[in-house]
Amino acid sequence: MARFFMGRVAALIVGLTLAGIAQAQTKLKVGKSGGPMILTIVDVGNEAGIWKQFGLEVESIYFGGESQTMVGLASGSVDLGFGSGPGLAYPVKGVPVTAIAAVSGAPYNMVVLVANPSPIKSLADLRGKKLGVTSAGSLTDWMAREIGRGQGWGNDGVISFPTGASRTSIAAMRSGDIDGVVMGAATAFDAQLNKQGQVLAPLGDIVKDFHSNVLFARNELIAKSPDVVQRFVDGWFKAVAFAKANPDVTIKVSAATLRISEESARAAYEDEITRMVRDKGGFDKGAVEVIRRSLREIGTLADPPPAEKLYDERFLAQHK
Repeated sequence: MARFFMGRVAALIVGLTLAGIAQAQTKLKVGKSGGPMILTIVDVGNEAGIWKQFGLEVESIYFGGESQTMVGLASGSVDLGFGSGPGLAYPVKGVPVTAIAAVSGAPYNMVVLVANPSPIKSLADLRGKKLGVTSAGSLTDWMAREIGRGQGWGNDGVISFPTGASRTSIAAMRSGDIDGVVMGAATAFDAQLNKQGQVLAPLGDIVKDFHSNVLFARNELIAKSPDVVQRFVDGWFKAVAFAKANPDVTIKVSAATLRISEESARAAYEDEITRMVRDKGGFDKGAVEVIRRSLREIGTLADPPPAEKLYDERFLAQHK
């Protein structure tokens, strides 16, 4: 009888403990924009149960461009958000967020997509052409201009035209409003597979030292719940490790999240996940200097602050 009673007590304790863990799940909304596979790692983390291991319930919120993600962060509709390297300018310009991790390197996830057929056969044919980008001041905006600078045409050799989300940009290209799109490789490969365009060139080799994707957190969240921010950062890098160790799962989740074929996701996986996603989140000085130069070149900031003023690495003690 005593043994039966003790067993019931033990079962009750376990049940209460599990219930407590379930109730302790902290809800977070994470802002994302564009179509890079790296951002689907948030969804891979959900699929693998990683966020629950850190006491988090994470929901992805999609925006039409980085500027809209920043509006979401400023308004509090999302708690954390992924932006670009050039997005380091947003806190300087007053958005109440802080860059807390550099989650990717050179933009191997970026390509130029043109119409099929198109008279444009190489990057050298883009002079004076209009390329769709997600928003002004975004990574795609800077990459479009960097193509022109790399060809010796100056800042305005390629015309950067904000068109929002990838599918909107593809529609604008197919209607002739723009000549091409700077966009994520996975979505571009899917467009090519469906004969909606053709990939002109990858852009990862144009800029070797760079942080394409940066994680931002609301300053209010950092001040009030630094432990929650730390748990998200820890969970992110565990999800990164899982994504790299389990390509089939990552490809399947990415395809479903981005609404592309698994064939397209598989074509982009090596560059976008294996090659580009960083296992650690520390900010590289050389990459940040390139970003500071980019902010001057696109007119976002006339005099960017020193590199160390653009980010905060307090949550990266185990991830540098």
